[in-house]
Amino acid sequence: MQYLLFLWFILFPFSGFSQNSFPDFLHGTWKTENKLQFEHWDLLNETTLKGISYELRGGNIYIIEYLDLQQQNQDLVYTATVVRQNQGKEVAFIRNPKAVDYSFENLSHDFPKKIIYQRLGDSVIMVTVTDGMKKTFSYKMFKQ
Repeated sequence: MQYLLFLWFILFPFSGFSQNSFPDFLHGTWKTENKLQFEHWDLLNETTLKGISYELRGGNIYIIEYLDLQQQNQDLVYTATVVRQNQGKEVAFIRNPKAVDYSFENLSHDFPKKIIYQRLGDSVIMVTVTDGMKKTFSYKMFKQ
């Protein structure tokens, strides 16, 4: 029996929901609950997702931010470039490896300090944006 368990872990070391796995489930378009706001993610390869956050107003698309998610050595890095903020500079957040969900943190940034993606199912995620103290908001997104 011990031999079979050992063999299983050798053959399938990354099976199931590993907390260190790459969040390729984000690939596709997600709509915010009760709003015309969306995130669209393209899977470029097994370690890189590129995305945009946008909203629809009057039949027009307005980009809110450009997103990037990639494995860099041992770190999973989430980068956001918000339109008309931070002088066009990107802000990087590193995944907290101790977190159960995909919690990306940059504790030196003013707001947010954390962006958390929680997978609730195959087509539902909860996104939480917080400073870790007073200012926090969350919203559900549904895969389109």
